Amino acid sequence: MRLSKEKLRELKKTVKHDLSVTARACRMVEQFAPRYILHCLLFGFFEETSHFYMVFFSGEMLNEIVGGRDVKRLILFAVLAVCGEQLLYISSKYSWRRMRVGMVVCEQWEEMVLNDKSFRMDFKNTEDPAVRTLRQSIVDNRSVGGLANLHSISSLFCCLLSVVYSVVLLGLTFFTHADAPQSAVLRMIDSDRTFLLFLAVAVFCAVRSGILGNRFQNMLFGFNQRLPVVGRLMDFFTQDYLDDSKAYKDLHIFAQRELIRDSFEKTLAKWLDLDRRRVAGMWTMQFRADALSILTEALVYALVAVKVMIGSLGVGDFLKCATAGNDLLNSLGATGSIATGLHNNVKYLDKLFEYLDLPTEMYYGTIPTEKRSDGKYDIEFHDVSFRYPGSDVYALRHLSFKMKVGERVAVVGMNGSGKTTMIKLLCRLYDPTEGYITLNGIDVKKYDYGDLLALFSVVFQDFRLFSFSLGENVSSNVEYDEERVAQCLKKSGMGETLARLPEGTKTAIYKDFDENGVEISGGEAQKIALARALYKDAPFVVLDEPTAALDPIAEADIYARFNEIVGDRTVIYISHRLSSCRFCDRIAVFHEGELVQTGTHDELLADEGGKYRELWTAQAQYYTISNAQ
Repeated sequence: MRLSKEKLRELKKTVKHDLSVTARACRMVEQFAPRYILHCLLFGFFEETSHFYMVFFSGEMLNEIVGGRDVKRLILFAVLAVCGEQLLYISSKYSWRRMRVGMVVCEQWEEMVLNDKSFRMDFKNTEDPAVRTLRQSIVDNRSVGGLANLHSISSLFCCLLSVVYSVVLLGLTFFTHADAPQSAVLRMIDSDRTFLLFLAVAVFCAVRSGILGNRFQNMLFGFNQRLPVVGRLMDFFTQDYLDDSKAYKDLHIFAQRELIRDSFEKTLAKWLDLDRRRVAGMWTMQFRADALSILTEALVYALVAVKVMIGSLGVGDFLKCATAGNDLLNSLGATGSIATGLHNNVKYLDKLFEYLDLPTEMYYGTIPTEKRSDGKYDIEFHDVSFRYPGSDVYALRHLSFKMKVGERVAVVGMNGSGKTTMIKLLCRLYDPTEGYITLNGIDVKKYDYGDLLALFSVVFQDFRLFSFSLGENVSSNVEYDEERVAQCLKKSGMGETLARLPEGTKTAIYKDFDENGVEISGGEAQKIALARALYKDAPFVVLDEPTAALDPIAEADIYARFNEIVGDRTVIYISHRLSSCRFCDRIAVFHEGELVQTGTHDELLADEGGKYRELWTAQAQYYTISNAQ
């Protein structure tokens, strides 16, 4: 008894949770697909009502044809049947169309909801492996769950409505008795108790069918969770790998055909093994459910046939009762299966909402940044130390550093020395673990976050361009100033290329969305990224290896025109090529998370025991060897 109470308590808790999550999902869907859930319910209502409406009037017309043969009454039934059916049919198709539109909108917007959360969440979460795994699990399981799957509410509503209609229709006919049944057995079959017994048997069969449906749904959910992982590997070998035109060079040079083929065969074997077990389980469950359904249907037909034979029911009533009885059994059985499907969908929605509910821990200030036409913004690090979340090792320690207005600062150091970490703190992608950063003497945390980010233009080493037009990539907007875009492209060294493009700034980059799009080289992509940074016209420009993909001539051209390109902005220049730092006013040398030196190129080179001289000497050695050869 105690165990039963615990199970009942757990069941109540599960049902309450499922209803709460499903209700939240419905409210979310209403924001971008208004009345989607309403039309799901209306579609179910019109479909079921139409079905039982026709069953009822078909039975009445058949009774009239066989029995009373009243022509006026028969015509009335026919007119009511046709007119009512047409009205219900039109209403049903209208709701179905609206439901289908809503379903498509849900499927497409669900990804945008995730993206919007990614745009707004703390940057540390975007780099957290656990958060990335959570998002990937949402994407992987989309085949078995999602906001669009809320249309199952319509199916559940249909089943419940079908149960109500079936019981009402059976009650109207089964409580009609023959005048004089011939025997005690026939009187027992014709009694109200037999009808109630039939309902009890129907409920038992439905519960049993629901249990089988629950097992089937859980089994299918388990398999479908594993299949997308293997399916993603198959897609990689059959599509994704070869979608990249660059892959063909590696295929030929390194003879990778056998590697791809063997890997695909191993993955296919895993897929087939999972699919065989899934199909076997589906067949077993389906066979047991079908056998139970056939037996209960036979019981319905036998019971109704006897009542017709003894005169308790008319021929038309046989049609109504047989149909209603079968619908009752099927609906009761399907209710459990659909409810299980909705429960499994809640498992997916739980992950979706877990991702959407990730807390925002970073403090966002309210003070607007001062809009200065002279660009006089001073940034200063005050004894800043930083550890990445989950790490005990400091990536940056005791950094005190000030950047003057209009200054060109080069940041150099070995990999892992803290250069990129400093940039992330500068742009407030992270907040310091210790110490603080000020803008014009005020802690950056107190500024409006959007206003603060507007002060920085950054060309990251791993920047990203999109398959939009050249102008949209540079301006980061659909509407843009074409002349200004062209000027920024010319400054970044893309002038000659722009002149050759057939549609100028409207030319699409890459061919994903436009077959007339142009494929660009790594160097050209880097110039476009630089133009994007210039178009933003922010007072601070951060350049992370901005010439890494350029040829020597293009790189020399960028350096020769560097002051012209960046104007009077404050520039932070990160580079591994120390020879390219000469044009900067000051060089900051990082080593093992600490700022170890600052000064001009000549000053740092004069320090024989300094880190900068060590790095310079190491690079100069290779240049000397290369020239000697």
